[in-house]
Amino acid sequence: MWFPPALIDLPNVAPVTLPEADRPSWLFWILMGPCASGWLVAYGLAIYRAKLDKRVGIPVFVVEVNLAWEFTLSLVLDQADVQRPINLSWFLVDCFILRQTLAYGWKDYPGMSRRAFRWMVFGVIAWSAVFHIMTTYELKDATGIYTGTGLNVFLSLSFIFMLNRRGSSLGQSMYVALAKGIGSFFAGWTVLVMYPGHHLFIFLFLTVWTIDATYCVLLYRKVREEGRSPWAWNRGPAEVPDGPAAGDVARPEERPEEREAAVRGAASG
Repeated sequence: MWFPPALIDLPNVAPVTLPEADRPSWLFWILMGPCASGWLVAYGLAIYRAKLDKRVGIPVFVVEVNLAWEFTLSLVLDQADVQRPINLSWFLVDCFILRQTLAYGWKDYPGMSRRAFRWMVFGVIAWSAVFHIMTTYELKDATGIYTGTGLNVFLSLSFIFMLNRRGSSLGQSMYVALAKGIGSFFAGWTVLVMYPGHHLFIFLFLTVWTIDATYCVLLYRKVREEGRSPWAWNRGPAEVPDGPAAGDVARPEERPEEREAAVRGAASG
């Protein structure tokens, strides 16, 4: 059977085997500085917002995967010396955010008991750690660029899913969204400077930047829809709409069917 010729030929040398580009160290740090600062500000403001609203400011999926990534690439796998202390610092920050996740994150999953939610959180962390170890080993990815860049797409999407699931701006702020977007923007340029011939990275970071910009627009519209200023620093918590986001009024270990039974019992009494 005849087929037309392929449109794209595979390279003789797989880009994954190519070393980092030769670039001055000052260029790396000029880009890495705003990247780390953006994410640090985003994490700090998200922690602050979570304390106000009693809802996590970082999506549960992001916390799980990030914690596993930073744990494996700082304490388990052999990685670049300059990167390991940075990853360990982020791992310690993630441990603090994990505490907030266990305290408030179950509210985004009203169909689960708190015990089931905790099992899910630690199960995803364990699975992610194994995935990071195996992928990094297979690719001999000493900087964790492939796993980190690929997961960035899903991490950015998680913020949009969180906003849609809650139906409100609870736990979220424009400052977190912008700081996260700035961090991802400079992370992308850092990677592209290190690996200019890796077209996969260009595609992935263009996707991340598009998703981050979309989240900023959606969050801005949601806060305005709630009748408040998106730039108010200490705005009060949003009204919880009817539906899944109302799960934060449930008792810790209570399931939906148990709440319904309690309501029927009170009405009949």
